[in-house]
Amino acid sequence: MLCTVDDQPRALRELRRVLRPGGRLLFIEHVRSEDPKLARWQDRMLPLNRRIAHGCHCNRPTLDSIRAAGLDVTEVEHDTLKHAPPFVRPLVVGVARASGRAVDVVDPGDALGVGLDVG
Repeated sequence: MLCTVDDQPRALRELRRVLRPGGRLLFIEHVRSEDPKLARWQDRMLPLNRRIAHGCHCNRPTLDSIRAAGLDVTEVEHDTLKHAPPFVRPLVVGVARASGRAVDVVDPGDALGVGLDVG
């Protein structure tokens, strides 16, 4: 799960590097909520969540990061984790394919002002 990776852009660059053109990345990921109130709650709960959930950063814009890494998201379903605390429920399930083109990977969290390395 990319939510627990310390350097998500780096991990995605490596995934993109090792996937051959047309290769698939199947993902099930915690993501930042599209609801601003819940997203703020995710930000507030992050320090605790990282400690009790093995480093999980449930407030990352992971779908944007996958796209920024040069992977084409071909299937995506937005869902929720039932029976989980509300701030970790937002979830995406999908398929991304390697496009065959080289890209520069940027941290989409920088544009959101949240950053991916909360430290």
